[in-house]
Amino acid sequence: MILSDIHITRELLRAVARGELSERALAQIQTHHLESLCPFCRREIRAWQQEQTSAPGPAYLLQTLPAVLERHAPELEARLREAERDCEDLLALPWEERLSRIHRARSRFRGPFLAERLIQESRRRTLADPGEALQLAELARAVVHRSPASPESANLAALATAALGNACRAAGDLRRADEQFRNARYLILHEGVTAARVLGEIDHLEGSLRKDQRRFQEAEALLTRAAMLFRISGDSSGTAKVLVNIGELYFHQRHLKRAIEMVRTALERLSPHEEPHLYLNGRHNLALYLAEAGRYEQAAGLVAADVDLYRRFPEPWTQLRITWLRGKIAAGLGEVRDAERLFQETRDGFLRQGIGYDAAMVSLDLTLLYLKEGRTAEVQRLAEEMVSAFETQEVHREALAALLLFQEAAGREEVTAGLVRELATYLASARGNPELRFR
Repeated sequence: MILSDIHITRELLRAVARGELSERALAQIQTHHLESLCPFCRREIRAWQQEQTSAPGPAYLLQTLPAVLERHAPELEARLREAERDCEDLLALPWEERLSRIHRARSRFRGPFLAERLIQESRRRTLADPGEALQLAELARAVVHRSPASPESANLAALATAALGNACRAAGDLRRADEQFRNARYLILHEGVTAARVLGEIDHLEGSLRKDQRRFQEAEALLTRAAMLFRISGDSSGTAKVLVNIGELYFHQRHLKRAIEMVRTALERLSPHEEPHLYLNGRHNLALYLAEAGRYEQAAGLVAADVDLYRRFPEPWTQLRITWLRGKIAAGLGEVRDAERLFQETRDGFLRQGIGYDAAMVSLDLTLLYLKEGRTAEVQRLAEEMVSAFETQEVHREALAALLLFQEAAGREEVTAGLVRELATYLASARGNPELRFR
């Protein structure tokens, strides 16, 4: 459990003063961190104490802040445009040339604005293209390392490292993801990373990794802290994003009622106009949880209401997920032919995308459909296809062995709904634990 890696900052202390963070929560951080006599925490506490006696009052700030912003706005806009242009130029290059272009440049491809833009782009592409997200995170880290030192350097280096770990997680390389998050924690502890938003983002991403590894207690601790940090920083969208993830965590533990409640709480903070992709993800998850809870009519109503929103995101990842969900709903409503067609489309799509685990999970949904109708020959054929498909994918030996056992059971006509569900649970766990054996 990671409890000693957050510094006591003025931002946290202000949150306590405003009543946004409980004194108990602050005391927990102090207990685990101040005992080490951290110089960063001592510095921040003293600076905060000084603020209480010397900081200008709210009226003075309200008078001066607009003038300061007006004076610096043109410079800020120019730097943002430059970062956007540099990002576009890098993305226009072939993969193998991007990093060398950064290293060869004398003055271009530098600065915190470009680094943050690349980190954002890495996060945006993580699900659809983990390989691209991985390289974008590496580019962001290279930009940080080759830029002049600034107050944001440590924050950006930690964020870029966490984005790299997140891309590794999405690509299925969980061991390398672990390594990158250890690196990010080192930067937090030793380079004075103190911004609540940055710490919240790193906790959120590492919480996602622990969730994928089925280390649920650690995941919940990290995600709960991430939600607190986003609230402190005033990031309502970030808070909602974490709540959606906590809902997924409960879903993976089959706490369906808690998952439904959590994602509904997240959706209250989201707008389909301001955060359409995040909003759709929350709505999709809510429909999925309702379907898994047997509330198929409600799930179908949500999906029907969001048809236009789904069309706004044509990438394969989103479209395959909705096709899979429609198949689950059709199966639950007894629409067998529609369910069979939708499951087959989803399985074939995942195979084309090289996502073997999800293809196998859809195949298991299809197996349950065949079992209900007594179509044992179809179950045998499907089991053979699952093994054949897995052999061509990059999946570990234990998972393949589990599918071979399943194929043998199908050949003996001994497959039951219980066995299918046990295998589905195993595959969900095995994705994050290559050494896990199917029992």
